[in-house]
Amino acid sequence: MSSDSDSSPPAQPRVLDFWREGDVWFRELIPRDRPWGDDSFLEEVPESARGHYGVKAGEYVKVDGQSYEPGQYVIVDSREELRSLVAGMGQIEGVVFPWYDRLVPPSLWLPHLRTIELREYRAGIAPDLRKSFFITAGLLGAGFFFPAFRFLALLAAVIYGLFPLVQNSMAWLRRVDRFSIRELNERMVNGELFRRWILGRSTWELKLALGLLILVYVGQAVVDRHLLPVSLTPSIEAAALVKAAVLEKGEWWRTITTGLMHGNIIHIFFNGMALYSLGRVVVALVNWWLLAFVFLFTVVTGSLASLYLGSGPVSVGASGGILGVLGFLLVVTHKFRGMLPNYLQASLIQSTIVVSIFGFLGATFIDNAAHAGGFLGGIVIGGLWYRWLRLGAERARIGTRVIGAASLFLLLAAAVKVAIELYGTAG
Repeated sequence: MSSDSDSSPPAQPRVLDFWREGDVWFRELIPRDRPWGDDSFLEEVPESARGHYGVKAGEYVKVDGQSYEPGQYVIVDSREELRSLVAGMGQIEGVVFPWYDRLVPPSLWLPHLRTIELREYRAGIAPDLRKSFFITAGLLGAGFFFPAFRFLALLAAVIYGLFPLVQNSMAWLRRVDRFSIRELNERMVNGELFRRWILGRSTWELKLALGLLILVYVGQAVVDRHLLPVSLTPSIEAAALVKAAVLEKGEWWRTITTGLMHGNIIHIFFNGMALYSLGRVVVALVNWWLLAFVFLFTVVTGSLASLYLGSGPVSVGASGGILGVLGFLLVVTHKFRGMLPNYLQASLIQSTIVVSIFGFLGATFIDNAAHAGGFLGGIVIGGLWYRWLRLGAERARIGTRVIGAASLFLLLAAAVKVAIELYGTAG
């Protein structure tokens, strides 16, 4: 997630010129009506540093003959010493003021003091926009002229080209000049506290889920007798969405089990990262139970779309469920758009655009029908639950918990089914 601020952090020496004795400029802008609306989400200054000026080092530094590692606090006695310290350090994680018990992060060092001039703002984005465009074009061209490396070139184009290209394009189109000074500062404070709230939420459920996917993949690798398999044909035939087995033999359980399996190590790596990144936001904004249901439901809708609309004989992977989570989150962020930082919905739209382009360019090896089926399934669930969604609710409704628990049971049963089928194949 990027910062919701529409300008770069201010020059470090200006920080000391702005902060007045006893003043914390952003306190009145904290959104108290939101789960993250509390400055307690900022890092607490340790007792040894309270009542002093100082910084939290972001690099190895030596001050007055003493060496400090990144993350350590460097304490000085006066504002003048702090000014010298800040000017001489390249990376700083935050500044300490004697009248505030929280570390002030770089994004909150200074408020916006004027509105943003659109031409100046776009001029700052233009170099990165051009760079990402040429990287995208170059990598796609390499894939076109060297078919043997097409997949890797396309993957690199998405990571290093398309994502920054879409992000910079959306940023360039943003009319930041229409925001007042107060609105700019409110967005900045809201974005920083939200980011820290999300990062501080427990994710143990997601880690267990990812562990389950990894175990299934290890089982596939054992069956196929490869530690780092490129093709998992025997294991995929055993429990993935082999369409003939579903339509001719009635093995409909494959519409679920396929979502727990993957084609290769790159496949599970990127799916795992996407599921964790999107899943932690769902857990924070709504709850874990609904995430389980969304994932299960959209794995199935993705499988059905692939079954009846897809072109390939086999489909495998959690992508349908992940796209379902993405679609669901778009609905959630739309409902709470007045409270959530703008960068969250922007990043989801960015991901949707990139996945669509990636699907178009890689149509020969990507199951776009499964992606679309999962994505639309997530939007449907979001629409059905729209009126009952509660932002950051500590406890889910009883109906949601029952549906979520049933979904977890079915997913665990699917994992057991995969294990049984893989064992039979290995035997």
